[in-house]
Amino acid sequence: MQVQTPINLHDVDMLSAVFEELLQDHQVLRESIVAEGILSRLIFTYDLGVRDPALLKMLAVPFLRQRLSGTQ
Repeated sequence: MQVQTPINLHDVDMLSAVFEELLQDHQVLRESIVAEGILSRLIFTYDLGVRDPALLKMLAVPFLRQRLSGTQ
């Protein structure tokens, strides 16, 4: 059974900002599969308890590089 953590409004804003920064920094289109993967990774990491925007961004970068290089 998967535990889902409710995301409070402040954290939604923070996650959105991190997401937008990652898209811009790595020139990823918002409507792409890679963007969906980034968002999934951010939410997964948030669910693990990470609340620091810089750490969330840092933890998403290896995933992002993997997706952009075409490896799984």
